[in-house]
Amino acid sequence: MIDTATRALLSLGCFVGVGSALMIPLTAPGTGERVVSLLALVLGLGIVVGSVAARLLTDRRRHRDEAMSDLNDDVVVTTKENS
Repeated sequence: MIDTATRALLSLGCFVGVGSALMIPLTAPGTGERVVSLLALVLGLGIVVGSVAARLLTDRRRHRDEAMSDLNDDVVVTTKENS
């Protein structure tokens, strides 16, 4: 579920970032449109960085959980003294 959410956020961040980057050359310097385009670019980059970081953390956690599952598979042998 987290993979799907991070993929959706990555797509959203790319859409916002590319759209605002395309609008920057079309706006006049010092106008409100330029400020909004720059803020949208920063927002898009932040979303991309956050989704990539979340994806890397979940991959690291998944690898750690897979490595730890091998340590817990020991067969428990009970003796008469333990029963």
